[in-house]
Amino acid sequence: MKSTMHPLFEKALTRSLAIVAALVLALSVVGCGQNAPSTQEQPKAESAPAATESAATDQADAKTDVSLASWSKDSASLKKLTGYVEAVTNEESPDYIAPQDRIAVFDLDGTLMCETFPWCFEYMVFADYALNNPNYQAPEDIAAVAHEIVDSAWGKKPEGMSTRQAQAAAIAYAGLTPQELEDYCTKFKQSKAEGFEGMTRGEAWYKPMTEVVTYLQANGFDVYVVTATERNVVRAIVADTLNIEPSHVIGTEYGYEATGQGDTADGDYTFKDGDKVVFDGSYEGENAKMSKVDAMVREIGKQPVLAFGNSSGDVAMLSYTLSQNPHPSAAFMVLADDAEREYGDSDSASKKRTEWEDLGYTVFSMHDDFATIYGDGVTKKPQA
Repeated sequence: MKSTMHPLFEKALTRSLAIVAALVLALSVVGCGQNAPSTQEQPKAESAPAATESAATDQADAKTDVSLASWSKDSASLKKLTGYVEAVTNEESPDYIAPQDRIAVFDLDGTLMCETFPWCFEYMVFADYALNNPNYQAPEDIAAVAHEIVDSAWGKKPEGMSTRQAQAAAIAYAGLTPQELEDYCTKFKQSKAEGFEGMTRGEAWYKPMTEVVTYLQANGFDVYVVTATERNVVRAIVADTLNIEPSHVIGTEYGYEATGQGDTADGDYTFKDGDKVVFDGSYEGENAKMSKVDAMVREIGKQPVLAFGNSSGDVAMLSYTLSQNPHPSAAFMVLADDAEREYGDSDSASKKRTEWEDLGYTVFSMHDDFATIYGDGVTKKPQA
């Protein structure tokens, strides 16, 4: 007998009956003690708790495996840091901070890495590029700044040298791609750290502080390097030592342009296939003091809860971290007070300790808190 039902209604009814039949079949299978059919989009329900437990175990193991062995056994300053971390990572603690808000920022030179061999990496790689690179003929004014760096080694840092070095370096590197500068820095990392025996410039990291970076990352902190050193130089320095992405390096900026751009303004030029991005010889200003705060607001978008520095150029960054923070926060300064294993100045260090503690910072003393600075086999080598 021919159906009098509208074709669309008949089609819908047929589809509904098919769905009901499939559900009845699935329920009957489950009722027999079998697992319901699953797909890649619908994993077995019982596997979820196991995965969660595994992730929790992995996180606990990561915390357990992180070594802080380069620190003095009874370091009160380190205990302040670990006590803070334990509190803010404990979900039962009133000080708990969710992982997405655990932001830690570190200065580079003098905080994580040596700046006394005889000067910081950035100065020495520029001097080498300007004076020793066979592929570059430095103009007289650029060479003069490089000679000033070399000639002042083991003495007092000349007034205004940071600005002169950055301006000269920006001009010297003009025409290089960022990768070409990073490659030059990577090669320079293999040269000897002149103020020491037993390590290269690329190995000149404060072991206690690199352990802190790893420890924080294992506890869910997002770590940034915020420094006055040029950004691409820092990316090369950090590579192979710290597990920090290039996007997490914030530093002084040199200007860029496209190779086909000529004198056309950035706002009027469209990047073309075949163009390369190269340094244009300009210097955007040193990323120090308030500039560090400005850069963090722009690039991180969140107020850090932990900050680490070593000089007056870092005070703004540390004070910003502590000021009106919606989360528990802490700030730490590395104090160069070890004259035997490093080039510390006890008189200057004493004044800095008082100043920094008055600002609410915790001091990491190289002399008291670092069981080792650079590791076994590294000794200070004073120069004449």
